[in-house]
Amino acid sequence: MPNFNALIDKLFYNKSGQIVVSCVFGLALALIFNRTCKDGCIVYNAPHIEDVNNKIFKIEDNCYKYTTKVVKCNDHPLSSYDYNSKPENILK
Repeated sequence: MPNFNALIDKLFYNKSGQIVVSCVFGLALALIFNRTCKDGCIVYNAPHIEDVNNKIFKIEDNCYKYTTKVVKCNDHPLSSYDYNSKPENILK
């Protein structure tokens, strides 16, 4: 059985050893940054106040007019939504 120093030399200073070590480190990084949610992920995003305040929205057969009200934040406040997307169901 080769000694530990010889094994380290083969892994880090040999061309094929460097490839093996790079693959192992690459797989480890991929596993660290892998998403935990695969299917059915739900991301809640809150719209900006200007986009919904005093506007009328149609949801199914009912129309709703939203007004804003300042409240205390709960444990999980919603994050802001994408600036580039506008609600599709707004009545103009």
